[in-house]
Amino acid sequence: MNIHPSEIVVAILAVQALGALVLAMLLRYFVASYGHHFLRHWALSVAALACYLASSAAALALYWAGSEYDSPRLLFSALALGVAYPHVVWLMIGTWEATRQVEFSSRKAWWLVGIAALIGVGSALIAPFDPESASLRNLVRVELRYFATGLAFVTAGILLWRAQRSSVLIGARLGALGFLLFGLQMLHVVGINIWHRAGHPPPFYASYVGLLDFLFQTIIGLGIVVWLLELQRHSAHRAHDELRHARRHDSTTGLPNRELLLEQLETMMRSAPDARVAVVCLGLARYSVLSQALGWTNTERLVRVVADRLHDSVSHRCAVGRVNERDFVIARPTLDDVEQLRNWCESLLARILQPIHVEDQEIFVTASAGVSIYPDDGGDAEQLLQRSQQALVQSSQIGRDITFYNYLEQPQRDEVGSALRFETELRRGLEQGQFEMHYQPIVRLDSNRVVGFEALIRWRHPELGLLRPDAFLDQATTIGLLDALETFALETALEQIGAWSRDGRDGLFIAVNASARRFQTTDLVERTVAACRAAEVDPACIELEITENSALQDLENAARKIEALHRAGIRISLDDFGTGFSSLANLLKLPIDRIKLDRVFIEDTRTNGRQRELIAAMIGLGRRLGIEVVAEGVEHIDQLEFLRAQGCHYVQGFLLQRPVEAEACRFELQPLI
Repeated sequence: MNIHPSEIVVAILAVQALGALVLAMLLRYFVASYGHHFLRHWALSVAALACYLASSAAALALYWAGSEYDSPRLLFSALALGVAYPHVVWLMIGTWEATRQVEFSSRKAWWLVGIAALIGVGSALIAPFDPESASLRNLVRVELRYFATGLAFVTAGILLWRAQRSSVLIGARLGALGFLLFGLQMLHVVGINIWHRAGHPPPFYASYVGLLDFLFQTIIGLGIVVWLLELQRHSAHRAHDELRHARRHDSTTGLPNRELLLEQLETMMRSAPDARVAVVCLGLARYSVLSQALGWTNTERLVRVVADRLHDSVSHRCAVGRVNERDFVIARPTLDDVEQLRNWCESLLARILQPIHVEDQEIFVTASAGVSIYPDDGGDAEQLLQRSQQALVQSSQIGRDITFYNYLEQPQRDEVGSALRFETELRRGLEQGQFEMHYQPIVRLDSNRVVGFEALIRWRHPELGLLRPDAFLDQATTIGLLDALETFALETALEQIGAWSRDGRDGLFIAVNASARRFQTTDLVERTVAACRAAEVDPACIELEITENSALQDLENAARKIEALHRAGIRISLDDFGTGFSSLANLLKLPIDRIKLDRVFIEDTRTNGRQRELIAAMIGLGRRLGIEVVAEGVEHIDQLEFLRAQGCHYVQGFLLQRPVEAEACRFELQPLI
């Protein structure tokens, strides 16, 4: 069977088109997976190349079919050239983005593509059927296009190679090499055409140059795929390194946290076994007062200033870390005596005392210090850190600037040591799963139906028994464990409401407390929604309880955050309503869903007439504002009946059920009320 060379060319073009289409689809997939802008433009470029090759194959087949197919042949030629030049434009835009790491203007890109398409279509319409213009058509349609495309690929290859010359990514270099070879191949075709038009016979392989095109396309595709896989691997390694860094550094200051600081201290002690190492624990005074007065964001800004001052005040031989919210630690190799160390610590305290400007306010921060010395006060890093903290606690209690552990009397050591042991037990309790959630039902009064539960954290201490939050939350806040406890509470509560839902108990909500610190974090909405997604729970099932003081530290920001939570489907209640110092005018600015009347108002309603009037006014205000009212601390039936008569929406308290483990929760309480 005789096969005409033109049939081979058409077949090669068709195979090239199919290969380009596969590569375009692969790049489109990678665009969705990685989001790189340059991949989107390269995908468009390769898709345009596939369209050009398929249209060229069709036009060539129609050419050999005879002149009666001239009209459809012209249509396919116009289509081929109409996408050929946009193919080049998208290639160069993608290369520019890949080498500059900057997104190209979408508006400019489409303008350039449109102009390129018009140039291509226009070149197809130049004397399309005039036999005497064959040389001109070949120049415009083939040689000019091949030259522009070849030059673009060569330029792209050089730019990519130069951009990756210091990189270890093999795929990027392979892709750049493929671009370069494909461009040189196109310029080579231009040379063959010029040689043939000069009257010389074409080389023997001229009909098969498409195979080289296909080979170089394959190299380009393989290079890009390998490049992206390498980028994914490097991204995973970088994410692992960043996660490891985050776990070992304080998120606010970037300083080493307790874990890393202990390692650095241990290394310092091992590297100079005969030397002395001073461990200085510096505690900021009135930290909780500052936090409430300034708000979380400004307090974090202030802490960063203090951290920078400490870091700039010590030599590179020292290790500086932040071990909890208010405490910084400096480990310093030293040959100084006690008096010299005291002078050095005083210089650090003086540096901290310098005014800090926060939002046009001049803030003065004071601090105390506790010092332990290796090897005099201990032989391991953990012991030295604890003893410097013991000395710091003593400094804070008696109002002294600096206390050396070695100077503490034994009763003082025992007292402070007991507090620090409790903090250590708190850390261990979180690590060993000693915390659990208890749940108290919330009942709707007009139906006597349990509609939700408040989730309350408890610590099952191995020696002290079941502890309520007021026994450990202050210490947890001081040593930086509050966020971990709140995360545990939220995730556990969501898992429980999800389990109840799967058991057929639909329509319930779970209320979880959010501290002022958590409420003021910038990623509160994202973290809460992510926790709901992980537990496979509708965000509408969760209600965050905040206090008046939390919301009023920054009223405008609080309102925006509550609205963002609402958009995610999460409801907000104002806990302990009436116990803070908010005005009703401020309260009205917050788009809250519920207010919770504190138990201190409820407990006196049995004997105090004015208290009953106040409760009635609060409930009436809530109803007029469209805000639901929950009464906490209901312990007697007459309290419940009074609240029902006043139109209170919900109640909770010991009368209905004490906070209990999930297995003991009651869902039917009608006999009681």
